[in-house]
Amino acid sequence: MKPILCMLMIVSLVTAAVSAQAPAGGQMPDPKQMSGIPRPDGEIPAGTVTVRVIRGSLANNLPGHPVELVGEGAVTVKTNDEGRAEFSGLKVGSTLKAITTVDGERLESQEFTVPSNAGVRLMLVATDPGAAQRTQEDQQLAAGPAKTGIVVLGEQSRFVIELGDGGLNVFNIFEIENTARVPVQPAVPIVFALPSGAAQLAVLEGSSPLAVAAGDRVNVNGPFPPGVSLVQFAYTMPYATGSTSITQRIPAGLARVSVAAQKVGAMTMTSPQVSQQREMQADGETYMVGQGPPLAAGTDITFSFSGLPYAPVWPRNLAVALAVLILLAGGLAAFQGRHARGAAVQRQRLESERERLFSELTTLETAHRAGTSDPALYASRRRELVVALERIYAALDEEVAA
Repeated sequence: MKPILCMLMIVSLVTAAVSAQAPAGGQMPDPKQMSGIPRPDGEIPAGTVTVRVIRGSLANNLPGHPVELVGEGAVTVKTNDEGRAEFSGLKVGSTLKAITTVDGERLESQEFTVPSNAGVRLMLVATDPGAAQRTQEDQQLAAGPAKTGIVVLGEQSRFVIELGDGGLNVFNIFEIENTARVPVQPAVPIVFALPSGAAQLAVLEGSSPLAVAAGDRVNVNGPFPPGVSLVQFAYTMPYATGSTSITQRIPAGLARVSVAAQKVGAMTMTSPQVSQQREMQADGETYMVGQGPPLAAGTDITFSFSGLPYAPVWPRNLAVALAVLILLAGGLAAFQGRHARGAAVQRQRLESERERLFSELTTLETAHRAGTSDPALYASRRRELVVALERIYAALDEEVAA
């Protein structure tokens, strides 16, 4: 297994998704960059093309506007109240292009071929003459004084949980949204308190400089600029048995609960805040992926796990205790000066054999903990090693007594 690598990969994918929807500076993407690009869509019937016409922004649809689809002939359809013109019954494999004119500005899509297994969705974006002025106004407002207001945790916020050495590694990815045009200072500070027992807190690279780790919490100090501030931090939740729970309070309203947890063996995950759950594959690993409805600020989110792989600590403790006894016995024998050459050679052989058995037992336990060994073979070989170690200890004890 590669838990840390997988975790970084999942978080990279999540961060990429967040960045795609909210670029640096917290502003929404420019629709002009998406204008005229055809996108196959399995939710649209094959042989159907929808063309959305807007001016400047996604909120400014142009209803009742003619759109021409050219290729094998030409067809003109007017947009509906949502600004979409729909063309249906098109020939699969035909090459087409969508064209319209808005206030003298000619807009054309890229040429595309009608696929056989999906429809096509595209958008034509006209220039908004007032966009530059509004952008300048937004920049002035964003640089102005902060006002008291509310921020929320956006839909791309999520938890990513994976198995690590000695515990569960928990990644927290939150996009803190300020929908106002001015900086906002929440009346209640945004503080993410770690669950009880969590350790190794770290704020991750790429997070907003507003996020600061302090002991067992992450303080996100406002004011928050307009748009999105990305906050990412991680911690480890140790566990010693086959089950554990993680409970974390959210300091602001959460648009949607989203979690991805690595699954190994018979592991299960439950949460009262997760209403939908399924399994998916990523880089050869299985993940339990869940979603849930929006939550209010101050709500506790709990993820409970059972069937966790773990190794009992008593064999290690027993081995350490026995090793200490052997060392004490050996020290006493050395102090008393009763080391005949033949006994020393015999003891050296026994100690070498003991170290070899210990090494094999450690390797066996590690493989069992990682879930890569056969349970029946593990149990059988472990008994053999323990019996062999007991014999070694007995022989060493006899050497000391002699």
